[in-house]
Amino acid sequence: MIHEFKDYQTIQVKIGGRFYTLWVADTPERRKKGLSGVSQLPMDKGMIFIYNTPVSHTFTMKGVSIPLTLIFLDDTHQIIQVERCQPGREKVIPEDDFMYVIEI
Repeated sequence: MIHEFKDYQTIQVKIGGRFYTLWVADTPERRKKGLSGVSQLPMDKGMIFIYNTPVSHTFTMKGVSIPLTLIFLDDTHQIIQVERCQPGREKVIPEDDFMYVIEI
């Protein structure tokens, strides 16, 4: 399933002393799809959801079969919330508006 992201732009970020390559989900379609359907995720890969303005909505683990850590960031790249999520229909309701979400 990883090959489905071959057309995505990627960025590299350092999180907790480790470098990650993140696929960029910067369109409504890519944000909706997210990592659903991915059955394995290398430890150095993930996805970043980028919004044009701060938003507030729930994230769901529907269609996701692997545990993920979600990191919500504001428009200044400051972490506002971290959630460790299990596969299934778990919903995450962010405490504040966010502009970026990283899933690793």
